Amino acid sequence: MKTAFKLLFIFCNCSALFAQQWKDKKYHYDSTLNVVYGTATNFNGGTDTLKMDIYTPYCDDQAHIATRPLLLVIHGGAFLAGDKGESNITAICKQFAKRGYVTASINYRMGFISDKLAWNCNYPNYSCVFSTDSAEWYRAYFRAIQDGKGALRYLINRHKSFRIDTSNVFLAGESAGAIISLGIGLMDTASEKPLQAYAISDAAKPNTNTANCPYNAGKTFSNSLIPRPDLGSIEGNIEPSNIQYTIKGIGNMYGAVMGDILKLHKSNKPKPSIFSFHQPCDMVVPIDSGRVFTGLSWCMTNGYGCFAIANSAKLYGSRTISQWNSNFNYGYNIHNEFTSTNFPYSFLIGKGSCSDQINNPCHAYDNFTLRADNLANFFAPMVSTSPICDTTFFPSSLSNNYSKNKINLYPNPAKTTITIEHFSSSPLSLSIYNSLGQTMLNNLVLNEKKTSLDIRFLPAGIYSVFIKDSNGVVQVVRLVRE
Repeated sequence: MKTAFKLLFIFCNCSALFAQQWKDKKYHYDSTLNVVYGTATNFNGGTDTLKMDIYTPYCDDQAHIATRPLLLVIHGGAFLAGDKGESNITAICKQFAKRGYVTASINYRMGFISDKLAWNCNYPNYSCVFSTDSAEWYRAYFRAIQDGKGALRYLINRHKSFRIDTSNVFLAGESAGAIISLGIGLMDTASEKPLQAYAISDAAKPNTNTANCPYNAGKTFSNSLIPRPDLGSIEGNIEPSNIQYTIKGIGNMYGAVMGDILKLHKSNKPKPSIFSFHQPCDMVVPIDSGRVFTGLSWCMTNGYGCFAIANSAKLYGSRTISQWNSNFNYGYNIHNEFTSTNFPYSFLIGKGSCSDQINNPCHAYDNFTLRADNLANFFAPMVSTSPICDTTFFPSSLSNNYSKNKINLYPNPAKTTITIEHFSSSPLSLSIYNSLGQTMLNNLVLNEKKTSLDIRFLPAGIYSVFIKDSNGVVQVVRLVRE
């Protein structure tokens, strides 16, 4: 029964050389966890602090220091649960960081106002998926899109520090995370804002049996009606920015849209390409169209003796998205990877039946590694920035200079002082950056062949030390400050 309940909350123009670069996992990466990217008002009127985890690739040998593509990854959980640190999410982030992408996973505002009715059933946390009305699903969806857009702007506003190529931005998500990713990438005009995200009638206080739902943890509700104000613009208020960026591709892993947000798209922006993986037997997000938990509701009414899940939103799944694109000539590049098993509308018998999906859920990957690799292969030809570690991009004269200018840095790790020794005939300059890409020391000139540097001004952590000569040739050394 516990396993079954998890279903409720899972929820260019460039050369062949460049394309291959973004498929191969050949880089190291650093991670910086729990970076605050903003605050926002939650469904109960309180304030949520929003955090992200950032993974930055680096080279430990000759480096062509260039900008890098950005991938924002978003977890699922039916807008009610989940975390940026889930294993599938961190695995995608790390795999793409190894391919040279700056990657980030985010937490976003979750939850909605639960129904005033009890909705009891012999099924774990059954009442947690009943909202006061269907509008609450749209409002949760809209808040999450605002947060995702704000997280993206947080990184774009710091593109110089992270060395992000703002013309090479990608999104990916699973379940609700895929729905959010599609919303971030496709909802770009004010008229696409859902009507439910405007000010609507107040909601009644939730039933007390939802107090232990994850999204209600630590929240209190007054005895009066709960206000539901206008949620604001589709962009939200986090990290305003005038910096232009281009979303090249979206990874839609068993996700959907809540309306036709493909139809309208800003004419000055290219339409992002979409990679969709979905299983037709999905009981949570229909591959075609239907309410959230359509299949699971069937299982509850045909085996568990429960009521069908009420007040949920209508979704338009991956196959419908693709059909809209074809039928209406929207012009998106969409690549579909759909499996073949349909939901059999059987509680006990057959592949994809209710009982079979307890251990083999269709709202999941059939093969995570295959799908992640295929997503990387789909994105790779769209990346138009040069590789970050490739000596073929050095003219031969600079490559020769590089070998002559090799430096020694010791001790490493170090606590108080490091020594930098170089063999160049001319002075070099040294810069130090932390794992967020922030400058800690800028262009210190190394006039002597051997220089001692007090590093007690650096907090404990991992740093990138850049050594540059007059020709712009760079060597990068990873420094550990104990």
